[in-house]
Amino acid sequence: MEKLDTKELKWYARSVLNGKHASLAGITLLLTTLNLLLSFLSLEAAPYGSSILSILLYFGCSILVNMIYFILLSGLYGIYLNICNNRSYRWTDLFSGFTQHPEPVAIYSLVQYALTYICSQIGVWWLNEALNLLFYGDMGNFLLATAIAVVAVVLYVFLKISLSMVLFVYADNPDLSFRDMLKEGWQLMNGNRPKFFYLGLSFIGLLLLGLLSFGIGFLFVEPYIYTAEGYFYKKISGH
Repeated sequence: MEKLDTKELKWYARSVLNGKHASLAGITLLLTTLNLLLSFLSLEAAPYGSSILSILLYFGCSILVNMIYFILLSGLYGIYLNICNNRSYRWTDLFSGFTQHPEPVAIYSLVQYALTYICSQIGVWWLNEALNLLFYGDMGNFLLATAIAVVAVVLYVFLKISLSMVLFVYADNPDLSFRDMLKEGWQLMNGNRPKFFYLGLSFIGLLLLGLLSFGIGFLFVEPYIYTAEGYFYKKISGH
């Protein structure tokens, strides 16, 4: 395994992205638009309601949209892996996940959905307890909710970092089973989690600028981040 250096990874990313910003911004915009459109259609088709059937339909459609998004995301990871390997790419590669064994990615999307849902529900609980304390002076379960929320955030960040290379593993070898894809992605991060966390922190300034630009800046920041992560994968995998 080669030495990991954040500045070097980002320098490689900047150099390889030269002349590709417009096309990659377009691909990012396409993915974002498709995800928003599918989410809107899902909510229109199955809005959240009080009956068991409406709840089941809501979660069913939400899970399906999440699966489609992750399969598209696997195609995006393939594009950035091609860029890092100095190979050509096309915008249609975004849909490549649908033609090369999408089942592992579909299962992986369920894992990510469950993680996000559980953490969001803990966050809603904590916010509710915080509002009760603020407006009514009711301590209630605030301390317990805060402790659980802190543990949940730490665990969520740990798991997200641990699984951060899974889609690169899939893009590199789409014939792997879900178990092998997950196992290899997890093992690659052994000893590399702090380095990846630091790499992510180094983009905070650019992400804030993207936020201040009403999201437009993300079209150019995200390709930079994905490319740097692609080189990170190359370094730790030895490919």
